[in-house]
Amino acid sequence: MNNKKRNENILNLTCELLAKMNFEVEKAFVEDMEEEENQVLVGIVVKNPASLIGFRGRNLVSIQFVLSLMVRTQIDENVRVLLDVNNYRNEQKDRLKGMVANLIEKVIKTGNSVSLANMSSYERRLCHMMIAENEQVISESEGEGEERHVVIKIKA
Repeated sequence: MNNKKRNENILNLTCELLAKMNFEVEKAFVEDMEEEENQVLVGIVVKNPASLIGFRGRNLVSIQFVLSLMVRTQIDENVRVLLDVNNYRNEQKDRLKGMVANLIEKVIKTGNSVSLANMSSYERRLCHMMIAENEQVISESEGEGEERHVVIKIKA
């Protein structure tokens, strides 16, 4: 199956799932992610996105997981689905960027390591990529499961 047809199917599955959850999709699109193969971004706009996104994006992550399973079983292709509701991911990226920049400055000034709050794997990945851009610091993930978080340290 070509990517265009696959993406149409993913978009249909997404809209069907959200309709069953009583969310009316106002706009929707699917695009291939350039950074990674077999990964697509499904962007949607809905009224009242808060309950769909959930506290710190937890509902969004769960729905994204269910959607990925649906895609895997119904399209028979291993595609990682990133779900973005009302541009939440870009806003999240901007917030993380500002927070990480401030914390990097703090680590460089004090020489002390800083632990960030517990985060999803997606958020941790974004933080690691931002921190890697600075040659004076390194990052590591610590903890298990829901307690997993990023630690910023001075480079030895």
